[in-house]
Amino acid sequence: MACQNEKIQWLHSQIQDWVRLGIIDAACGESIGNLYPPQKPSRSWAMLIFSGLGAVIIGLGVILLFAYNWDKMGKFAKLGVVFGSLILTYLIGISLFVRSQQFKGIGEALCLLGTMLFGAGIWLVAQIYHIEEHFPNAFLFWGIGAFLMAWAMPSVIQASLAAVLFALFAIMEGSEFRTAVPYVFIFLLLLLPLAYKKQSWFLLAVILLSAACSILFMVVSFHHSAMIVFYSLLCIFTLYIAVGLLHQKNAKFEKFSTVYCFIGMAGYLLMLFILSFDEVSREILDHPLSLKIDVVFYWLTPFVFSIVLWLGVIREVFKKTLVKYYSHDLLLMPILLVFLCSYSLSITRCFDWPVIAAFNLIFLIHCLMMMAKGCMDVKLSRVIVGSLLLAALVVARFFDFFESLAVRGAVFVVVGVLIFSQGFFYIKSKKKKALQENKCENS
Repeated sequence: MACQNEKIQWLHSQIQDWVRLGIIDAACGESIGNLYPPQKPSRSWAMLIFSGLGAVIIGLGVILLFAYNWDKMGKFAKLGVVFGSLILTYLIGISLFVRSQQFKGIGEALCLLGTMLFGAGIWLVAQIYHIEEHFPNAFLFWGIGAFLMAWAMPSVIQASLAAVLFALFAIMEGSEFRTAVPYVFIFLLLLLPLAYKKQSWFLLAVILLSAACSILFMVVSFHHSAMIVFYSLLCIFTLYIAVGLLHQKNAKFEKFSTVYCFIGMAGYLLMLFILSFDEVSREILDHPLSLKIDVVFYWLTPFVFSIVLWLGVIREVFKKTLVKYYSHDLLLMPILLVFLCSYSLSITRCFDWPVIAAFNLIFLIHCLMMMAKGCMDVKLSRVIVGSLLLAALVVARFFDFFESLAVRGAVFVVVGVLIFSQGFFYIKSKKKKALQENKCENS
């Protein structure tokens, strides 16, 4: 990048000389210069990753050293070590981050080390003064500190740490104390603009996964029914997919579409695969949903948002806007949500093999469409994932659906032939695409 910028700077100096000598006029020189703008120096992600990882390991090592010698130190010595190391690390880190472009990554890593020491300091100070406090609050205060540092710098790794800490806070509250903490979502939502500002797909992925883990343990905290947990996660993953598809409308945000769709699709297919098992589905769909306030908040709210956004997706489909990451089998997702909502709120429980067969059929359609679209678009990853999902479905049904060995054998033969045949279609599509590219280059 530095070499490229040097060439661009040389070109701009030549343009000024051409204008001065009268070879070109000023307007023409400005137009040429606009075609080759100076590029912003890219961040050394290797330096950032390794320095950040090193900072975390150093922080853990320092914490262990403190713990080893803790009993031998006096109260004021302990406080001096805690606050002194914290202040010194932040001062050096912020100075390098703000004043030095060359060592900016190291400065950010030192600030991350400072945040690690801040978290250690919370427990150490509590131990010094024998403070008996609700221990998950330490993760909350630690996360708020990382949150403030993330926006003050701004920093992707600080924001990622904050998102993980908020999720840990929700997990601890839900698993240990059966308490839901919905205000965690406010902090996670406030981190989203930073992901867009820094154009960080990694931070976005951490936020989305943290939100899914948080809602899982929050629902578990107040309701032991697997049905509520299942519906909440299915709605949130379907919501992610709708948001990802709508991101394709804006070229600036299109790169985030893959993150939303990947996480949403992985979670959705996992939920659907679970539904394809007879006994598990009966356990999940055995009782109607109650309309208590907690159920409405954690299940009906994401359900409503998901359906509204999917109506927007359908509108874009009719306008033929979504073409890159879209296939028509995705429309089965809101249909499945509406069906489950209607079924769960109904008074009668009419559950039989056609319902299980419908879940298996929807999963099969997703697998086949993924394989077909992967072949047409020459995307090997989609072909492989679709084939693996299809194989998983067949293996699962081998044990609980097909009783006759003859039927099992026939199904395996059909699936094997299908997977084998798609290899030829993929190779044919790849050759066809290569020929089209060669024709475009020759023309």
